[in-house]
Amino acid sequence: MIKMFDTHAHYNDEIYNDDREKVFSDMYANGVTHVTLIGASLKDSKSEKEIVNKYKSISNIPTLYYTIGDHPDEIPKFTPYSVEGVSYLNELELLCKDESGKVDAIAIGEIGMDYHGDFKTEEDFKNQERWFIAEIELAKKLNLPIVIHSRDACQITYDIVKQHASGVGGIVHCFSYDKEIAKEYIKLGFHIGIGGTVTFKNGRKVKEVVENIPIESIVTETDAPWLAPTPFRGKRNQSAYISYVIEEIARLKNMDIEKAADILYNNAFNVYKIIRGKNESREI
Repeated sequence: MIKMFDTHAHYNDEIYNDDREKVFSDMYANGVTHVTLIGASLKDSKSEKEIVNKYKSISNIPTLYYTIGDHPDEIPKFTPYSVEGVSYLNELELLCKDESGKVDAIAIGEIGMDYHGDFKTEEDFKNQERWFIAEIELAKKLNLPIVIHSRDACQITYDIVKQHASGVGGIVHCFSYDKEIAKEYIKLGFHIGIGGTVTFKNGRKVKEVVENIPIESIVTETDAPWLAPTPFRGKRNQSAYISYVIEEIARLKNMDIEKAADILYNNAFNVYKIIRGKNESREI
């Protein structure tokens, strides 16, 4: 059985409230050994961290990690340079740490830019940019990688990352742009997050990205409960389905699936700076 690491999921979603532990145990039985629960707001990040702490002593489920961050659609409507903004950033920083003050979040994210939707204003975009930069700076302070969300905002996202986060490392989540911009992110030290969309019949662009970048620069993700791969498209996603993503990546790279899976598995540890072993920890 291949081993799998889901680098991006949202298991605090209420859709899992009735069977969350069973979902965890089932995915573990199917080869999922590690899952990162991604924060998308202060409240959301807190709930993901609570799930990680609740299940960390339970056997026969994956090892769970958490991140702290604000999805661009969820950012507070104030500038991070105000007094209130500074207080908020301090709260985010505290949330990244355990009771002893040690950083136990493994990334800042998901953060970034989202221009999708006619309802957004120029001020919304300015706030997104301010918060994206502010949370990149927090990642630098804590020596954490970042998880980037970018939708309909290709150039502005890349420009900010190039100016403020080159060398920080992390993942460009749910990559939806072309192979050329993927290569540019890789030059800056980032991995490309590939999920269920690579299995879609209309996913030609993401398939081309996979075909044209090194497999060592790819990490696998689900974005559960969303973006379930074919043949589960439109249904609740979960981390065991990542095997379909790995299978498609292996096909596109013309590789043996076990070899591809092993590389992708190792990539996830590398991007999150996790030292593998009996007592796994994040590399500081």
